[in-house]
Amino acid sequence: MMDYEMFRDVFREKLMSHMPDELAGYSLWADRTGKVNETMDALHLVPPDCLPDKLYPTVYLNHVYEEYKKSGDLQGTLELAAFYLAGACREAERKNGRIILQDAPESIVMSLINTEQNREMLGYMPHREFEDLSVIYRYVIDTGNLVESVPVTVEMAEGIGMGEKELFDAAVENTRRLFPPTVELLNDIIVEMFMDGGFSEEAAREMGSVIQTPMYCISNKMSINGAVSMLYGDVIHGVSEQLGSDLYILPLSVHEVMAVQTEGAAAKELAELVEKNNMSKIRLGDRLSNQVYRYDKEQRILSLATDTPNKRLDGRGTGQDRTDGKKQSR
Repeated sequence: MMDYEMFRDVFREKLMSHMPDELAGYSLWADRTGKVNETMDALHLVPPDCLPDKLYPTVYLNHVYEEYKKSGDLQGTLELAAFYLAGACREAERKNGRIILQDAPESIVMSLINTEQNREMLGYMPHREFEDLSVIYRYVIDTGNLVESVPVTVEMAEGIGMGEKELFDAAVENTRRLFPPTVELLNDIIVEMFMDGGFSEEAAREMGSVIQTPMYCISNKMSINGAVSMLYGDVIHGVSEQLGSDLYILPLSVHEVMAVQTEGAAAKELAELVEKNNMSKIRLGDRLSNQVYRYDKEQRILSLATDTPNKRLDGRGTGQDRTDGKKQSR
């Protein structure tokens, strides 16, 4: 069986010979592409008239190699990848037809990712930093049952004619409109979960009463990239008013955070729980941070509460030291 380096070179050389005839004029463009929390070897299938602001189908060689290792069948792996790319090419054409740059100001939303883990990707995406996190932007194509969006790169932003500040201002409004923030008491979530599982309301509420300390889950109605809702000052301040306390904010994933009162809790211990949850239960692409944040109810400021050395989310190193500094939540 080939090692990864040999597989990468052979796969790239042979793949086009397995593509259908209608894609004969296409070519493969290889690069290192950033996905959230990961950077991988990618092959993009591009037409002769390749344009920088269009979407093109991509296969990630790191993932393909894992499939090859399971079967040991290079021919089958090439055929499967070619079949996928042909279908993805049609899907990309559909999405490209729905990206109307003139409508972009109404379709730009924001999400949060970890800065240290995504420095390479952030190099070609407009963004703004918040503590150990960064706000990035996405162009929403569809908000139906299956949300479709594409990341806003520097090239796309130039095509739209929007700078980072304009992207941010539009995204703050659009994100709240398209993905309204939600705040749910954890006890209520547990009750609903057990009732959906067939328990009576009485039995479900008994299960929910096990949690004595009030905890609030902050996300959005789609439960997609909902962690960014913690940046809305009115949302997080409303929780602090409800609890009558400063808050610790625990980043459960890029999709949601948990808010608890600071009384009786230790930030360092909570950060240890967050890291354990990240490494054992959350897939790499959904991890947000190993840190814990604190919301000061009186000053209305959200800032880092911990500075643990495990800055990266993949366990490969401690990362760089952060620069201290509080920032006003919006």
